[in-house]
Amino acid sequence: MELIWQDKLSEEQADQVRALVAAAAEVDGRAPIGEHVLLNLDAGDHLVATERAGGPVVGYAFLDRAGDNDGNAVAELAVHPEHRRRGTGSALVEGVLGKVSDRSKLRIWAHGETPAARHLAEKFGLRRARELWRMRRSLADALPTREAPEGVVLRTFRPGEDEAAMVAVNNRAFSWHPEQGGWTEADVRAREAEEWFDANGFFLAEKAGEVVGFHWTKVHPASPGTGGEPIGEVYVVGIDPDAQGGGLGSVLTLAGLHHLRSLGLPAVMLYVEADNTAAVRVYEKLGFSRWDADVQFAPV
Repeated sequence: MELIWQDKLSEEQADQVRALVAAAAEVDGRAPIGEHVLLNLDAGDHLVATERAGGPVVGYAFLDRAGDNDGNAVAELAVHPEHRRRGTGSALVEGVLGKVSDRSKLRIWAHGETPAARHLAEKFGLRRARELWRMRRSLADALPTREAPEGVVLRTFRPGEDEAAMVAVNNRAFSWHPEQGGWTEADVRAREAEEWFDANGFFLAEKAGEVVGFHWTKVHPASPGTGGEPIGEVYVVGIDPDAQGGGLGSVLTLAGLHHLRSLGLPAVMLYVEADNTAAVRVYEKLGFSRWDADVQFAPV
């Protein structure tokens, strides 16, 4: 096996990484590499594993040394299902650990926390540092409706016009969040270019002509990771701190849920920090329950 760190992937390698991630998701039921990484394969450090020099990519690790908003370097890794149980995963973890000078500031994602991920964490003595729940609810049952707070109007997103206002609200709402709080307009436009983007499922709340909140929905096609059926997602809900506390979050969330239900989708999912008990309670009241979890591991 050959492992090489690269500051840039070739176009062929990038395609191979995407194919590797798709193959792993088909087997594991969850993609081992997050969406934000696949949208930014021209950034970060890349550890590429091949069985021979110049061969196809059979294992891959992405390391963002710039890190999250807490100053942690963040890594994600994947091994092609046809090349597992050969030490590739261990070699990738060793490579990542050796690349970071301060291991106390390293976090490694395990999306879905597969048995293989737990085995690697135990082997290298890694602790659970963060847990991100995936919650789900059926859309078969009727949904409640709620009136917007006085003076607030809901409308859909206008591409090319609303990016700056949405990002401003997002970064104020998620100033505490390791990843979500640092979005740029380019991050939004990159997602607008994706096949799943639908402005009709992107709701903004305005008060006195100013954007004060939003709910961006997403639709996933049927796959092993969705339970074999298409599913909607509460992709991001953000409320400006000055507009919080008046029920606007529930109003926007329900607007998106009604939209997803109108598309005939059987269920909807969302991600939430496991220790964000206030948000978890809100979603539980809306009928969501824990589905599974993504875990960040860190050296002890």
